[in-house]
Amino acid sequence: MNNIDMNLVAQSLNQKLAVANYTASSWEAKATQLEQENSQLKSQLEELKKQNDEKGDK
Repeated sequence: MNNIDMNLVAQSLNQKLAVANYTASSWEAKATQLEQENSQLKSQLEELKKQNDEKGDK
């Protein structure tokens, strides 16, 4: 392989790495969003359980 071939290989690998990093970053952002939604839903569930228990006590 000559230097031009090696440069093309390096360029191609760098592009693939950039895409992989972008994809990983996107999944990480989605995971964070889902964790936040999960936390909110858990809070809502606890609030509904509390309200249900209060109704049951009456």
